[in-house]
Amino acid sequence: MRSCTFLLIACACATAAPPSKPAAEAAAAAAREPAATRIVSVLELRNKQQLRDGPGIDAGYVADRLRAEVLGAGIDARVISRENMLVMLQAQGKQLADCEGECEVETGRRIGADLVVSGEILRVGESLKASLRLHETRSGTLVAAATAAGSTAEELDSRLGSAVRQLVAPLQRPVAASPVRSSGRPAGSFDPRAFAASQPSPWDCESAARRLRDTAPEQAWAALVACIERQGWPRGDFTYLELITGGFWDQDLTTRPDAPKVIARIIASRGGDVEGDIPLVQKSRVPLFTLAAALRQPDVYKGRWVLVRGALTDIRQEAGKPAAMVRETSLRATSREVQVGNVSRWDRSSTASAQSEVATTRYGNARGSSRYASNGRSEFSTVKQKFDNERVETGRLAIGRLAQADPFLEPEKDFLFLGRFEGTSPGRDQQPVALLSIAGYFQPNALLLQ
Repeated sequence: MRSCTFLLIACACATAAPPSKPAAEAAAAAAREPAATRIVSVLELRNKQQLRDGPGIDAGYVADRLRAEVLGAGIDARVISRENMLVMLQAQGKQLADCEGECEVETGRRIGADLVVSGEILRVGESLKASLRLHETRSGTLVAAATAAGSTAEELDSRLGSAVRQLVAPLQRPVAASPVRSSGRPAGSFDPRAFAASQPSPWDCESAARRLRDTAPEQAWAALVACIERQGWPRGDFTYLELITGGFWDQDLTTRPDAPKVIARIIASRGGDVEGDIPLVQKSRVPLFTLAAALRQPDVYKGRWVLVRGALTDIRQEAGKPAAMVRETSLRATSREVQVGNVSRWDRSSTASAQSEVATTRYGNARGSSRYASNGRSEFSTVKQKFDNERVETGRLAIGRLAQADPFLEPEKDFLFLGRFEGTSPGRDQQPVALLSIAGYFQPNALLLQ
């Protein structure tokens, strides 16, 4: 346990501020809801300690303690781990301790939490205090507030559990079983496309799908797929691969039969960098692999999903069915210098001349002259290095069997092909050619690296 002792004179205490009337009503309404596991996020506490004679208590350690105490408080809730929050927040360029006030609620809402715990650590007189707040993210209501205090870091640490129990007390479910209320919507009436269409952004759509997962996992997955497949988002297609593979959806990604197709669509929306994105996908144990791996060990990868970026060269008939001849391509970053701003030029020229006459008694008179001229130009400009993606062929080949001919598969265009790896056949110069059963294809978006 990380803690540091302070030689301070104060008594340890834990107090809880009574919730306001709207907060009490919100808590009572929450208690009347059907028992559904809620998602709680504990943000990093802001460190406002004024250190004097020694070190204080680490704010990151306190946040970890709070997560553990919330889990052990006896409420029906799941707590988002620090690692998962980091992944989700880094995708939007934020840190755990970036926000206060309304931004705390917005941060909790964006990572799919129903409730958010936030606060700060500060020194008041000779005491260390942890001031805690619990907000409901949907309405922004302050549900409860509590304070833990101690004369030393150890005493403050020992009082955190009591403060957390008081903080989450309004969330305790009643002991008596309440009758299950119908949602008023018949089973099977959930429309995932309408769900996705009602969301303002891909990020909000994924967050809303998360909130469905505990009570309706099938609807949650259908909602997520609709979020990913929706076209016409105001700021572009769904590209949050790090968010999907950050841990929350891992069980679905490893068990859902359509998960590889969903991931392939996201990779295509990101620009189709298969070699760059597949390692990220495999961290979540999604069974999706590259053509290079399959060709190196065909017996190991036979029957597994393979994602190939390639150019269609031809459509042939094999065993009465169309087959696509594919040359695998890849993206390689190349750099070039680009001028930034204006070019400054300086022109300079100079001339010099001299004449002299010398009279001597022995050698007579002498006269001489000289002339010197020079000119030049200097140019100054600022350049920066810019990276572009160069399409290159890897030399690997594949034959993809199609269920039927597709007029949208145009020759010499790049596509992302998702298929089952069925083995290899010898090609020219004994080079193995991969045999695939194509399950779907996507045209990659433009990928620009600045």
